[in-house]
Amino acid sequence: SSDLIADVVGENKAILEKLRRLDLGRAALVGTTLKLTQSYLKIILRREGYSLKDFTFDGGEVVEVLTQSQEFSTGDLLPEVKSFVLKGLGESAENLEVKLVGSEKKLLLPAGKVTPSFRPPLSGKYEGTVFLTAELQIDGHVARVLPLRVNVEVFHAVVVAIKRIENGDKFTTRNVASVRKPTSALLKGSINQLGNVIGRTASVPLVPGSVIRMNEIYDPPMIKHGQAVQAVVRRGNVEITVQVRAVEDGKAGDNIRVENTDTHKLLRGQVLDEKTVLVLQERP
Repeated sequence: SSDLIADVVGENKAILEKLRRLDLGRAALVGTTLKLTQSYLKIILRREGYSLKDFTFDGGEVVEVLTQSQEFSTGDLLPEVKSFVLKGLGESAENLEVKLVGSEKKLLLPAGKVTPSFRPPLSGKYEGTVFLTAELQIDGHVARVLPLRVNVEVFHAVVVAIKRIENGDKFTTRNVASVRKPTSALLKGSINQLGNVIGRTASVPLVPGSVIRMNEIYDPPMIKHGQAVQAVVRRGNVEITVQVRAVEDGKAGDNIRVENTDTHKLLRGQVLDEKTVLVLQERP
């Protein structure tokens, strides 16, 4: 206990301060008292190398020392837990939600400033159900080591349907909106920018609350079968442009077959835009 049990008076300030910090042993349990006697104090002084001739003792033979207490709850740790998890995830504070799993535990701790520290989860994961170990120090001394189970959710903006959308309907601000959702509930291909959805067409029916994904948007081909386009043929440092006809549909980045309208040879090219393909190789 850090409780003051006696006044120490003398000339040498350094020795006085050392005496004031003298460790007399383990404190009583929180909220209970411990009896200390002058005889026990003299034994401690001798053990520390002091001569009793240098001391005079006043006051009673026995003193009762109460270990002061404070109430503490595991819920009080949530702000520090959130800061610890934020460092592990590298996320912004506004994107994070941390909750205790189960009910809060009420503790009775010695009085003093509580400083928590946390050990990283053994799994190395900071999202979902996370198991942490909290070490509670009070005025620099470890008072309790607690296991903690917390649920960590990371929220990001995604585009969701707010009304029923049929196959072929256009996405508008009346039927889709940007909503924050936990990443654990999102599927691959979710879209987080509203501008990437508005004005495009649904390829499947969608119910309210559905997260819009890339494969649920109709992506029409840039070049359609039978369309006349230009083919850029590169041979070393030479670049030739020829007129070709698309043999199949293609989106940006797709490799499609095209036909040279003069020689009727089939070529394979990559769609650059709605009027141009880059020839990759020739096929007879």
